[in-house]
Amino acid sequence: ENIMFGKMINAITAPGETFEIIVKEFNLKQALMPIALLMGLAVVSGFVLQDLIADMQWEQIEKSIEGNTQISEEQKDEILSKQYDRVYSKTGMSAIFTYISMAISWPLRIVFWSLFAMLAANLFLGGGGKFGQIFTVSAFAYMPSVIEYIIKTPIQYISDNMMIFTGLGALGIGEQGDFINSFLAGLDIFAFWRVFLMAVGVGIIYNKTTKTSLSVMTGLWIFGLIVFAGIGAAVSGMFG
Repeated sequence: ENIMFGKMINAITAPGETFEIIVKEFNLKQALMPIALLMGLAVVSGFVLQDLIADMQWEQIEKSIEGNTQISEEQKDEILSKQYDRVYSKTGMSAIFTYISMAISWPLRIVFWSLFAMLAANLFLGGGGKFGQIFTVSAFAYMPSVIEYIIKTPIQYISDNMMIFTGLGALGIGEQGDFINSFLAGLDIFAFWRVFLMAVGVGIIYNKTTKTSLSVMTGLWIFGLIVFAGIGAAVSGMFG
């Protein structure tokens, strides 16, 4: 247990040596601890910020329903009262489902990121990295998100504001949901930190310098941001 905690801290403070050990003594079980920690923090943060999250969800629902011209006023009132009860119910299935989805989002993100990182690395760095190895490296590369939770959650709670940016999202360019707004919000110090740690691990697996693997991982990250910001803008255009 202590060794695992040490590894999680060292992944941030001494990534080179730590990822070397993780790759050499490869064991998929190692990935479970960082993922469990992220899932736990997601639930704790969700619990602490539940009122803020509910307010934000409610605002979005209200905006989309009020702006919909195809629904009569009576129907709008009915839908809104149902949604209000759902969003603000602290108990019941919807509350449980919210926490489960918060926790599950981490392993899903790490699986997808690992998959695309493996495809990109196989394509541009040559050779065949094993998914298990990349997944384990990825789980540890997500450790900056632990620091992000520890820093951001209290600030969000105290300031009563979910939109705390640690990157170019702070510039506030464009409307929320716009392509440029989403793209800039994604250019975040913690996100780049994860990409950098991933590059260190990928470099070790593929026997390439961190500089080389960093260019591939950064390219993949930017590509992902463009795709997701594009999808987000298209969806908000359809329903907005």
